Amino acid sequence: MKIGIYAGIIPPPVFINNLINGLADKGDIVFIYGKVIGGKYKFSNSGIIQRKFPTTQIGIFLYSIYALSRLIIMQPQLYLTIVKMLRRNSTNWIQFLKRSCRVLPPFLDNLDIFHIQWARTLVQYSEFIEKLTCPIVLSLRGTHINVSPITDEGFSLSYKKYFPRINGFHAVSQAIAEEAEKYGTDINKITVINPAVDEKLLNYTADKVNNLDSDILHIISVGRCHWIKGYTFALDAMALLKKKDVQFHYTIIAGGRDQENILYQIHDLGLNECVSFINDELSHDEVLKKISECDLFLLPSLEEGISNAVLESMALGLPVISTDCGGMGEIIKNGENGFLVPVRDVDSMAGKIQKFIDLDEMKKNNIIFNARETIKHNHLLFYQIDQFKYFYSKIV
Repeated sequence: MKIGIYAGIIPPPVFINNLINGLADKGDIVFIYGKVIGGKYKFSNSGIIQRKFPTTQIGIFLYSIYALSRLIIMQPQLYLTIVKMLRRNSTNWIQFLKRSCRVLPPFLDNLDIFHIQWARTLVQYSEFIEKLTCPIVLSLRGTHINVSPITDEGFSLSYKKYFPRINGFHAVSQAIAEEAEKYGTDINKITVINPAVDEKLLNYTADKVNNLDSDILHIISVGRCHWIKGYTFALDAMALLKKKDVQFHYTIIAGGRDQENILYQIHDLGLNECVSFINDELSHDEVLKKISECDLFLLPSLEEGISNAVLESMALGLPVISTDCGGMGEIIKNGENGFLVPVRDVDSMAGKIQKFIDLDEMKKNNIIFNARETIKHNHLLFYQIDQFKYFYSKIV
């Protein structure tokens, strides 16, 4: 099968990268579309073909001419339609050429299916995507479904207009599938495929030095630097723990630019000595190492689809405290394989951390064992890839 994956950037996020490699390992030809970030990137599997959006003016000019020339040869009737649409959506020739570079590649690859990873991309390219002859599927993920259409009515209206025209939807959780129904999505077109992790993570911590008996509790949160991740509530909880003389160190790993409020709050609450904020772009392996060196993973989010970082922590043998947001309750069973607290409830968050400290070693080990069993039986990559292949085959 020839599968197009619109990721937007190359290299893509880890969960998309895992999907692409998994499909290629199963013998599919995978085309990935996006702008290269941070220099050249090479996939190890020859079945993965990059369709990179050019960024220089000469690159944009040359590629757009090439793509338009190929399109007029392959599909002359479609060429006229696409050019009219490009001109209608462009205010000048530069914009026309840039949009050509982004829109045209999937039309040239004779795809069997086109998978758009981000709902907002559908809105940006909806008119053009509708002209593709292959089926189109869309992933329903966190912020794009839970936040964007609420904070921007334009997205809400566009979703209601274009979602009914999509052939199939992949939802990362049941909760997000139900949220998408508000925008005209046919629930019968939605397939829930949860995020997954590499099986290797189950053995990653075999030789790890466990910090559970340390005098200092090492807590960590990982996610992008965005208000939806709830770091301000986590920091308020840390301030409560400090007042109660709890010995802890809290590490936040959060890439992105929305960091001013976090840095100010750390200073304002007097947490400089017990909180580390890492805003650098760490590699995935570096993040996993940081997680494995800690005692407890904290997810303070206001909303999530399902957190990949939580699944990775569970596989690594790190107990998890998460807010009961989005699809997290579909993964974590409170007191069995992790812990849930209400969203924005700072007292509950701090209290649950203190209760975790007081748990006996056997209970902690049971939580770790149950969490890893949850991952082992429900959230490994090879299961997920098989689910995606079946999902695609049904639609095709």
